[in-house]
Amino acid sequence: MLTNNPGPNDGPAAASTQAGTPLYPPAITPPEAPLPLLKFLRQFPKNPLRSVPRGAYEQDIFVLRAKTLNVAYAWITGPELIEEILIRRAGALNKSRVEKQVFDRSVGDSVLTADGARWRWQRRVLAPLFRHQEIIAYVPRMSQAAEQHIAVWQASGPGLRNVEEDMTQATLAVIMRSMLGNSDAGVATRIMAATEAYLSKASWEAAYAIIRMPNWVPHPGTWRMIRSARTLRSIVADLIAERRAIGGADDDLLGRLLAARDPETDEPMHEKGLINNVSTLLLAGHETTAKALTWTLYLLARAPEWQRAVREEVARVAGGNRIGAEHIDQLQITTRILKESMRLYPPAPVVARVNTEFIRAGDENLPVGSNLVFPVYAIHRHRKYWQDPDRFDPDRFLPENEKRIPRTQYMPFGAGPRICIGQAFAMIETVTLLASFIRAAEFDWDGKHKPEPISRITLRPAGGMPLLVRPL
Repeated sequence: MLTNNPGPNDGPAAASTQAGTPLYPPAITPPEAPLPLLKFLRQFPKNPLRSVPRGAYEQDIFVLRAKTLNVAYAWITGPELIEEILIRRAGALNKSRVEKQVFDRSVGDSVLTADGARWRWQRRVLAPLFRHQEIIAYVPRMSQAAEQHIAVWQASGPGLRNVEEDMTQATLAVIMRSMLGNSDAGVATRIMAATEAYLSKASWEAAYAIIRMPNWVPHPGTWRMIRSARTLRSIVADLIAERRAIGGADDDLLGRLLAARDPETDEPMHEKGLINNVSTLLLAGHETTAKALTWTLYLLARAPEWQRAVREEVARVAGGNRIGAEHIDQLQITTRILKESMRLYPPAPVVARVNTEFIRAGDENLPVGSNLVFPVYAIHRHRKYWQDPDRFDPDRFLPENEKRIPRTQYMPFGAGPRICIGQAFAMIETVTLLASFIRAAEFDWDGKHKPEPISRITLRPAGGMPLLVRPL
């Protein structure tokens, strides 16, 4: 069931400083108990979030021991347990079989999916490319990509648009400019189509992995995923070959990645590793940012008082100038709104691991090989730890409030050693794009569409995101 009704007001701390009716945007009503296997198999491919039981929103740990599969599944949502397992016991965890199987065809053994020494080597090579001082230099390219998309809105005039598609195009343009040094619209279109085709069927792959179905058994999305993965990797291989052929500047991520060396061994990344990791940045990088912006624009369309607050802040901070690196830290209302949006609709709604050592979690014993699921969507709406959790309230992230939130209670980019390597890039990009878009246009809800949040690796709105866009 999808809910969109106001919940209880839990007191003054939950009250917004902005005028207006409290907003309770669409949320998933969880099942009261874990789904039986057959019902799970019917539900999970449609929307994996609907298989997360209510206990995960109310307890610190909720364990299901599936006798038919001879494995334990633990939904871990209490901040102290997450801190203990995901951070302090990180050395006893590997990426889950589910995630490896979902991404095997597209990104292979990349920094996203590798374990142990192989993961550490790739992380060391990539990490210097994502330092704050390196990323902030890309803000002009981000602003240019935003202006390019704003020009499309201005040429089209006011009307109903699928903002999800718009944000996907805009964030891919940022990746193309900042990572690949390439603004070829045709290449971007092919990447977007391949990414969408792959992720749209990922829940089938995940469901098959959960029930330990052999890899050779096809599911309804198998051939589409195979074709789209081949297309994406072929595009990436061609881009790498072209860059090597022409040489040139290394002031974008691809150029710097080609020149990068392991700080400990001085080894470069081999060809397959380059394709794996560039594919990862394309597949995961622009999709997560696009979905964060999509949900944020929906919330601002439903809460026009906050939309006006962003517009006024941008005018005060940047005036009529293009959003620049010097403006990012000053756009504090814009940043708070983005953080609250990613609380309600985390771009990556689930983190999963498997333990390689016995773990005692609270009163639960987790034997080696247990599936440890950290459902970020549920963690961000936990009834015990968030006041009025389904309410949109950016004031949760006022400095005096945010400092009281444990790092494992709010984790849109994950947590621990494997926290998203691109988190700084994503935050700077979303602030730049959101500020640019809100200054240039008004976004209004059509009064009808109440999008169900659906997990397809990223968190997307069912039916797209139709909003009325009025260029200013």
